[in-house]
Amino acid sequence: MKKYDVAIIGGGASGLAAAIELKMLNADISVAIIEKNDALGRKIRATGNGRCNITNKNANGYLEIMKWLLKVGIMTRSCDGDLVYPYSESAADVVELLIDRVNELGVDVILNATVTDVEKNNSGFTIKYGHGTIDAAKVVLAVGGKAGPAFGTTGDGYAIARKLGHTVVTPIPVLTSVECEEWDKEARPSASSLAGVRARGVVSLYSEGSKLFEEAGEIQFTKYGLSGICIFNMTRFMRYNRAEGEELDQFKISLNLFPEGDISELMSVTGTEGRDALRTVVKKELADYVMAHGIESIHNLTFTPSAIRGWKDAQATAGGVDLGEIDPETCESRLNEGLFITGELLDYDGPCGGYNLSNAWLTGLKAARAIAE
Repeated sequence: MKKYDVAIIGGGASGLAAAIELKMLNADISVAIIEKNDALGRKIRATGNGRCNITNKNANGYLEIMKWLLKVGIMTRSCDGDLVYPYSESAADVVELLIDRVNELGVDVILNATVTDVEKNNSGFTIKYGHGTIDAAKVVLAVGGKAGPAFGTTGDGYAIARKLGHTVVTPIPVLTSVECEEWDKEARPSASSLAGVRARGVVSLYSEGSKLFEEAGEIQFTKYGLSGICIFNMTRFMRYNRAEGEELDQFKISLNLFPEGDISELMSVTGTEGRDALRTVVKKELADYVMAHGIESIHNLTFTPSAIRGWKDAQATAGGVDLGEIDPETCESRLNEGLFITGELLDYDGPCGGYNLSNAWLTGLKAARAIAE
């Protein structure tokens, strides 16, 4: 049985950052990446619609991440405000460069290997996977959450973490679309006629009369409900506990599609009434839907969520290993010396715009530096 100084379970952003940083800090450390897919970095390739929104200027650890990206050889530039992309705007370029660094630094890579068990032993850990077993003095658990199962993130790490004594906050899909009751064909009027319409406005989320979230942006009306970045970000605030009798319909989504003014004042100034006042405010299908509820509803068009789109559509996972059980400076487990837990497996989720990928880089770097020291 081969023994390593460090075994990294998961070859995504966090695992790659940890492996590369470890070997850059100490070339003599023996490191292995165990990856269930047939290639490293599959999920990175899909980030930013293939452009790879690599970090955000407002993300925690932004300057630290930028220094590391430059050290590795990834050139970046800012686009669309605070969003940061590789200069080529190609996620594939980033993955290929990271794989080259892994190979150049002498990291062993074990592919097509789903880890089934991690056990503590006298000298560290024994890691069992589909076609083999290795020992390692230290382990970095970087397998991701459950969002994007097509890329291999199917929640494998939760069972491993639980077996090692950790608490797992129930994972839920976030940064995804929402299905709403108003799209029921029996609803009068049915919002299904809005499929394909886009509008700018302010999205607000309420529960029991309290506002939980508000954000301006483009709202996309789909064949089943609401989508768009502001809707994605809203889903991070839609946690509920069915075991305690809570239901998703406790939330109400309000859209203000004319936040710049009062529609009644517009009507009085222009001398128009009803649907005519909406001709250049919203698309015809949306104007018809608003008028069915009264023109004033354009400031408070309300929808009731019936479902949050699942893991296949979600960009991130909320929930995961309880952060109280992890040292925030090193990502080392407070329960198991030598075990480090990073990335989306932790109970962290950020909004759209590079925050979740930033957390993956940063936590991988923290673990690597703690181990190297």
